[in-house]
Amino acid sequence: MSYSTKASDHALTVSGMDELQQVGVLPWRIRRDGEPKVLLITSRRRGRWIVPKGWPMKGYSPLVAASREAFEEAGIIGDISPMPVTTYHYMKVLDDGSQAPCRVAVFGMNVRGTLTHWREKGQRQRRWFPLKAAADRLDDVELAAFVRTLDTTPERLASFSRSHRQDLSSNTLHTIGN
Repeated sequence: MSYSTKASDHALTVSGMDELQQVGVLPWRIRRDGEPKVLLITSRRRGRWIVPKGWPMKGYSPLVAASREAFEEAGIIGDISPMPVTTYHYMKVLDDGSQAPCRVAVFGMNVRGTLTHWREKGQRQRRWFPLKAAADRLDDVELAAFVRTLDTTPERLASFSRSHRQDLSSNTLHTIGN
């Protein structure tokens, strides 16, 4: 996805108000001791803890666009949920300094592999957190609230990728423009 894409290319009209639409990934894994962890990355501008997210890609499903963002921003691959597991809203700061409401459709990803070198490694940090710590670190209130619900029902994580599992290996990612 080109960073020169105009935000207006991603506007939806919701309730009579323009709203930008993005896709994202909630990366997770279950440790050998059974503890669920969530991978967060830092934003490039302010260093806030967020999930990988970005603009939809013309000609690709939201699922594929979300997995691509996870690959580029966090250097991860894995099994991704076929449908979003949640959505959240935030105010997107645009290139001209203005702000616009943005809705993010978030897909769950059971991470199977992490790369040591990836596209945005020099621009971001990534770190695995227990669910409660991830919720405490997330800058987005709605997404943090969703992660807190997972802390009380961590078995929901496994259900995200059980049905209609989509394994996005490096070969699949290569075919979508890597």
